[in-house]
Amino acid sequence: MEVRKGERVKQTGSEKFLSIQALRILAALLVVATHSTFYAYERLDRSFSVWQRGTRGVDIFFVISGFVMVFSSKKLLALKEGWKIFCEHRILRIVPLYWLITTFKVAILLLTANLALHSVLNPVTALCSYLFLPARNLDGKIEPLIGVGWTLNFEMLFYFLFALALWMRKNVFVFVGIVLAALSVGAYFRNPAWPAVAFYLNPIVLEFYFGMCVAKASLAGICLPKRIAGWALLAGIIVLVLPPFESVFPKFLISGLPSALIVWSTASLQEFDVRIPRCVLYLGEASYAIYLIHPFVCPFPPVLLSRLHWNHPWLAVSVSVVLGASAGCLLHQFVERPIAKQLWKRLRVQRELRVAAV
Repeated sequence: MEVRKGERVKQTGSEKFLSIQALRILAALLVVATHSTFYAYERLDRSFSVWQRGTRGVDIFFVISGFVMVFSSKKLLALKEGWKIFCEHRILRIVPLYWLITTFKVAILLLTANLALHSVLNPVTALCSYLFLPARNLDGKIEPLIGVGWTLNFEMLFYFLFALALWMRKNVFVFVGIVLAALSVGAYFRNPAWPAVAFYLNPIVLEFYFGMCVAKASLAGICLPKRIAGWALLAGIIVLVLPPFESVFPKFLISGLPSALIVWSTASLQEFDVRIPRCVLYLGEASYAIYLIHPFVCPFPPVLLSRLHWNHPWLAVSVSVVLGASAGCLLHQFVERPIAKQLWKRLRVQRELRVAAV
């Protein structure tokens, strides 16, 4: 396949791949859509089919995460305290909103437990949820208090490995690659009776490395020609959402490789960033908030329709998706952004004080 070499990818003024930012909302909406079909099945119509394919939005998220880590840290590799800056950025991006949502879930379980299905307040699970560590709940499942938080346990592991490589001044591709490969191989020996830490033995971790490789190629100017990139993007989405022979190949192949193709194709189309509507970019920015808040609001439409005796599951799914996206945007605008602004301001002040002290 022909690729363009020797031409570095042009960066926008904000040094962001806006196309990758826009891709986040696709990943988020896939997950929201799948969960919305489940809520419609569970609370409205037991004959309704749950659409499972949307869970592969998580695979896109993981590849994007690997991509963003390499792209955003390219200037940190040569800094002695690059690992510290990396950790500060990741913590401020992920932790505050997740802790807030987790606390909200704890409050719900304490005050109105009947509103939350499949959840029982377990102090150990709650503590491990705040620490982004895997733990078994009272049902014996390795699951955090916020169901979708299992992906963040993997994210934090990846951030830890990346920061550790920066701290030890090791080649991040070699160090992270070896560890992730070992974890993926260990998955084939994992026993259900093993401790919760065995949760990390999963081939899905290779998707982070796929993203790292895509970023390295993109930064080196190795990208698909735009005519091919568009078709490759479409093909990647089709294969991801409608994969054949699902039982034959491992998940990191049937989901990870198409996700990597989607991200690489999107990065190759960066010259079209200026054409991306602002509303799409905003949804991309709000995707994290949408991902975290949608399990709290998306069940309401099927519950309401059930009480009205309107057995229209697709209507419930449609309203749930819109409601989840809307709630996420409100959370992003009025909670996530103000908190992030204040925390970044404090971080800048602390950095200035450290520099002045030196």
